[in-house]
Amino acid sequence: MSEKDAVRRLGAMLLAATCAFVVAGAAAEPKDPLRDFLSRRGRVATALTEPIAACVARKDTDHPVFRGCIDWHSSVHGTWALTAYTWAVKDQRYRSLIEKTLDPQRLEREREYMRRHPRFEMPYGRAWFLRLAIDHQRTFKNKLLIPFADEVAQSLVDYYTATPPDPESLAYDNASWALINLYDYGVARDDRRLVEFVKTKVRTHYLTRSACPLARVELEPREFMAVCSNWAWLVQSVLPPNEFNTWLARFLPDDLALHPITTPGNAHEVGLNFSRAWGWWRLYSATRNPRYAKLYLDHFNQTYDHPELWKGDYRSVAHWVAQFGMFALMVSYYDSKDP
Repeated sequence: MSEKDAVRRLGAMLLAATCAFVVAGAAAEPKDPLRDFLSRRGRVATALTEPIAACVARKDTDHPVFRGCIDWHSSVHGTWALTAYTWAVKDQRYRSLIEKTLDPQRLEREREYMRRHPRFEMPYGRAWFLRLAIDHQRTFKNKLLIPFADEVAQSLVDYYTATPPDPESLAYDNASWALINLYDYGVARDDRRLVEFVKTKVRTHYLTRSACPLARVELEPREFMAVCSNWAWLVQSVLPPNEFNTWLARFLPDDLALHPITTPGNAHEVGLNFSRAWGWWRLYSATRNPRYAKLYLDHFNQTYDHPELWKGDYRSVAHWVAQFGMFALMVSYYDSKDP
């Protein structure tokens, strides 16, 4: 082999080695976990619909419309979950079930029941009904639920006018969850009165100058509804970004241990990771702080990766937990799709 050929061969070998190193480095480079999650969220949502559709189709109670899923509020957020799924994933398989469930004549009977029982499902189930109304109009482009929802919204205004919202309220009484949905309904309806009502309540009751009491409001009660992340979501909806970021640094300091629940102590606590997750997404969306993206993924996956926690025993988890997972997914769709 001539010296010239040897030089050429050595150059080719070096080039091949360099290319192999680059390719190997690219292959070894870890994926973006959030991007990977979002690329498969449609499949995740489809899996969650299995127990949801099964419970919505049942007749577990004597309510005229929301009678599956063991209880009224679970039936409402089951119907919501199928509706939001239809919008987000563009899968029409549940449309007939939704239409059958939301029969106009039976809706009128449900509406009359709510009028006669002003404390029924106050505030929890009523807040979920507002979420259903928002996404039903978004999905099907009609106002079927709006007159009913307007009355529900007013009932929440009346309730929180008479009873000041407690940021530390738990479970079915969680005021942050109710006000989040009342605020979003006001935005969807372009009702400034509702929006300003929530803003006033937040500025009056929610702007604490200390960290969220995580142990007292989430770890010790072992309940299903997140307090800290819902609280922060609600405040984020109201405050300008700079003011909110200053407040958030005090409310959720870096040294506050925000770990997923790995061993739920009871059936209610099974939902806590999902309800925390939707707030973590909202905070990530508002701040682009990778801390909240990681918290979102860690909390969502901790429960989703254990299907027995969301499609296992019907009475304890399968009639409601998947709906919480669906909402934790839908908040990411809300940020990426037109209303």
